Amino acid sequence: MLAVYSYHMDTTPQPIPNPYARSDDYRCFGCSPNNPIGLQLKFFLDGRRVTSQWQPRADLEGYPGVTHGGVLATLCDEVAAWYLHVVLGTAGMTRELQISYHLPARAADAPFHIEAHAVEEGQKNAVIEVSVHGRSGTLFCTAQCSFAVFSEAVARRRFRFPGREAFQPQG
Repeated sequence: MLAVYSYHMDTTPQPIPNPYARSDDYRCFGCSPNNPIGLQLKFFLDGRRVTSQWQPRADLEGYPGVTHGGVLATLCDEVAAWYLHVVLGTAGMTRELQISYHLPARAADAPFHIEAHAVEEGQKNAVIEVSVHGRSGTLFCTAQCSFAVFSEAVARRRFRFPGREAFQPQG
């Protein structure tokens, strides 16, 4: 049986700026546009959901034509972390990532759509649910990411978090 997922769209997704991109030492595997081996994700805000599109690459395959499961887990973790930045206005640390793989993530079904929304939001903890599916709507995986949430002051001091306003869509 083929699993199909219809992703949610509240509004027209707005591009989220990446304020870290101006830093010379920013090399995040998930979202740095300057990391040649990274995923180079860009993010969008759709209501209270953070989304991204990703084009799979042959060098990140497990089986021929199928994206490696570890890469799918990274996509989930990264988009969930950006939910913290954009919607909660802070940073955090992944405590636990539980992922369920439903069907092979075939490159032929690209681009992949990744979507994150909160299941729980608190001052010290958050649980973010993420889905990854193909252009056709085929659901590849779902994940639940549990985070330790830092106060904005701690995020600014320890992790160079630039503040919620730096992530707000322009326009």
